[in-house]
Amino acid sequence: MLEVVDHLDLSRIESRCALGGAGRRAYDPRMMLALLIYAYADGVRSSRQIERLCRTDVAMRVICGLQVPDHTAIARFRQVHQDSVRELFTQVLLVCAKAGLGRLDTIAIDGTKIAANASRYASCRREWLQEQVAAITAEAAAADEAEDATCTARAKDAETPQQLRGRQDREHRLRRALEEVLAEEAARGLDAGAIAAKHEEFLERTRRGDNTVGTRPVGVGPVAAAEARLQAAQDRLAREKAAKREQIEAMRERIRLFEAGHGPKPVLGPFSFDEDRGREVARAKRWVVRAENELARARSAQDNAMDQDAATTVQVTPGGGKRGPRGSTVKDNPPKVRRNITDPDSRQMQGADGGALQGYNAQLAVGADGLILACELVQDGNDRRQLKPMMPVAVAAALAVHQARCLRQCPDLGGCCIEAFASLTGAGVLSATGCSQTSCPCATDWIGTLLFDSGYWSEENLNAPGPDRLIAPGKARDLPQVDHNAKPPPEDADAATWMLHRLATEDGSATYKRRAATVEPINGQLKDRTRLRRFARRGRTACQSELELAGLVLNLRKFCRLDPRLRAAALAA
Repeated sequence: MLEVVDHLDLSRIESRCALGGAGRRAYDPRMMLALLIYAYADGVRSSRQIERLCRTDVAMRVICGLQVPDHTAIARFRQVHQDSVRELFTQVLLVCAKAGLGRLDTIAIDGTKIAANASRYASCRREWLQEQVAAITAEAAAADEAEDATCTARAKDAETPQQLRGRQDREHRLRRALEEVLAEEAARGLDAGAIAAKHEEFLERTRRGDNTVGTRPVGVGPVAAAEARLQAAQDRLAREKAAKREQIEAMRERIRLFEAGHGPKPVLGPFSFDEDRGREVARAKRWVVRAENELARARSAQDNAMDQDAATTVQVTPGGGKRGPRGSTVKDNPPKVRRNITDPDSRQMQGADGGALQGYNAQLAVGADGLILACELVQDGNDRRQLKPMMPVAVAAALAVHQARCLRQCPDLGGCCIEAFASLTGAGVLSATGCSQTSCPCATDWIGTLLFDSGYWSEENLNAPGPDRLIAPGKARDLPQVDHNAKPPPEDADAATWMLHRLATEDGSATYKRRAATVEPINGQLKDRTRLRRFARRGRTACQSELELAGLVLNLRKFCRLDPRLRAAALAA
């Protein structure tokens, strides 16, 4: 491990460290990086625990050279150089590629949820955020007025340093969370104006008797909906009566013409000259009675609820309850956008156990031999929308791995056909396939198939441009059985039919079965070996660097298990 760290280019990190001149000399950045890597490999991520182990653990004492960095120095080093972790991850990836790791015949992409350093109960709605921001603003204004009244001049040096102004930091986080909530509500149409417009549109369409209006949306009161349906039924009854009156006048006109000898005798049959009788009128009356009964039930339920609220106070228990806090009715409340005030970048999503989790979605692209090619942290808990963003990331990482060990012996171009094609197409590296020679060594070391589980299944993802892929339509029990005599679907079949046919073939089934054995162990090692079940830092950028550091450690563990001759050749290349 120390040999790999010595091989890495740390010029960017060293440029920020005070290795000489005035002031205290900083710790050697290579020593600090090696200390962090070894600690993460051992599942230790706490800076205070790393400081204690620097006094007791033999390996850490060797790394530190009997020095004991303070926990603040360790935490500050991890914080200050967080933007350099991606570059270090790439360097370690290329070292592993030169040693022969990183097989590209299949690349499995999967997402795993990692908890944030925040409680999900700290996710607040817009109303609460507005109240807190208004309270903090009023408190600050009152304090400024009081200080201005007592002090005519205030020394700048007497002010509290910025890093110690906890209230201002809280105000900044609250304002940021409130701005994000308002922006998302406007984008999703959940602000007060958009919701009111939707409710009014529903009621207006209900009054017109539109049968395609659907069920009552959340937020529309039962009484208002019942009144709109009653209005529609009464209008229908009025129209049917008007139509009945027109039929009566037409029949009377035919009778007058017959009596005057100018027309045939009209056939009356069951026809009635009463405008309140008739099949359509009777049906409209039944709709009116049904709407009146519905309105009566809605008003009675509303009155009973008001009496119950006036008699007793409902005790709302925070948390429990599948659909929200116990004791509160959420059916008639519109959906609310929430933001976490501890880590505003984190999001509420469903964990592997089905429960709610405040955290991030870590997307991993893993090679056939378990080498992590790329890792991205997203705020969307749904994997279906991550296929398109992850494919170019995985292809770019595969291209870097290929270039690190390519012999550049293409029979057509004389160099690397994959690299030449990617440079010609620029952003179209997704479609880079190299030359058409089957014996080309470049083509044998390139992406074969991308493997995705059922979370990525959608018509859009099946038809997206890019490398060949296999996407499962469901769980393992839902996969089609292998049929050796299956006939291919017609040429005009959709992408889903073709994908089901490929998974039913022997080759497609065998290829997809490698997905679980490729990426799932990496998810387990990420959370078990490096103990990355919960991020230690806050903010998406900080958590992204922590994820990349954990991925770097896992790749380095694989490199250290190789034959010493392969490791020496890779470091010497």
